[in-house]
Amino acid sequence: MQIALLFIYLLGIINPANGAEKQTKTAFENAVKKLTLKDVQAQITLETTDAGGSSILRKLNVSFGRFEKARKVMIEITAPEDLKGTQILTTHFIDKSRKSTIEIFLPSTGKIRKFRANNRKLKIPGTEIPMNHFSSAAFDDYLISEEEKDNFNGREVQKIKLQLPGNAEYLVAYLDVQAELLYRINSFDNKGNLTSDTEFTDYRHPEFYTSENHFPYKVHVYNPTSGKTSELTITKLSQLTQIRDSDFDLDKNLQP
Repeated sequence: MQIALLFIYLLGIINPANGAEKQTKTAFENAVKKLTLKDVQAQITLETTDAGGSSILRKLNVSFGRFEKARKVMIEITAPEDLKGTQILTTHFIDKSRKSTIEIFLPSTGKIRKFRANNRKLKIPGTEIPMNHFSSAAFDDYLISEEEKDNFNGREVQKIKLQLPGNAEYLVAYLDVQAELLYRINSFDNKGNLTSDTEFTDYRHPEFYTSENHFPYKVHVYNPTSGKTSELTITKLSQLTQIRDSDFDLDKNLQP
């Protein structure tokens, strides 16, 4: 996943850095903070196309809330019919435990399953979008190191490597250090093979925000193994009023 993303909020533990790497680290943290949404609902279309060219369109309502002890994102699939009612909740507690979880309710089973929020192998059902694109703790516990510079759509970007301690799999992010914006995340397996290519584009500043937050209205994910692509587009972004913590309590929102 994810928009993450999108959907991507706060970097957790980072290795020490000096000079240019420290500047890159700060720019990355600020880029992630700019993606933070609070008390907002996004209406999203998600089109997934397989290697043969056949595509399926899904629609989601995604709500973002920040409370005293936690940041939460509630995802509800509204179409197609076979997935309608599927609900996904990502929760990140900001106390000392830094607990980060993803809970999924599938109407077909009537049960809730829990996963770690930084698990990039979990995807929105039937798509290539990693669920942690919507997680408030997508990069928790990742170590960061600076790679070479590159180019993304005519912009000079700094490539940075993100890796969990003791894990051979890793991510490479493309960061505009000056603008403090994140444009691409590539995932690699333990042999260095590309497993996912995610691009964040069409950054906008929500008109109802007084802060400097920017949000990518388009997220494109390509899986080179399966040949599938998923294109996520925000069609509407609106501010939530009278938001309550209980609105993000999954077991109180189950379908009858």
